[in-house]
Amino acid sequence: MFGKPTGVVLLVLFVLVAALADFGNGGLMLLGDLPIPAVYSALGTFYGALLLFGGMIGLCLIYGMWNLKSWARIILQIGFPAQVIFNIILDPAIFENYFLLALSIIIAIYLQLPSTREHFS
Repeated sequence: MFGKPTGVVLLVLFVLVAALADFGNGGLMLLGDLPIPAVYSALGTFYGALLLFGGMIGLCLIYGMWNLKSWARIILQIGFPAQVIFNIILDPAIFENYFLLALSIIIAIYLQLPSTREHFS
């Protein structure tokens, strides 16, 4: 019951990489150095700002997961699959989203395991 489960540490690292990617891509899109994907072209530079906001959400999740907060576990269980499903609806031709959907389901199941839930306050 003490310490962090290895899976939670891996999730924190995974969310950290995703947050850094959001910050990097969003910043480059706002600067005009990275083209905005065609699916999101109607949003224009606002899409870059959304990515920066997503990076901030990621930092909050990292804090919550590292400190084993229940709210972070619940947000990750609901938010990650919802975001991936939204991306699949927007552009079903991007096959990486289907891999991410399977990964998000596995993560949600892992976070529901009693041995994992007992670590969260």
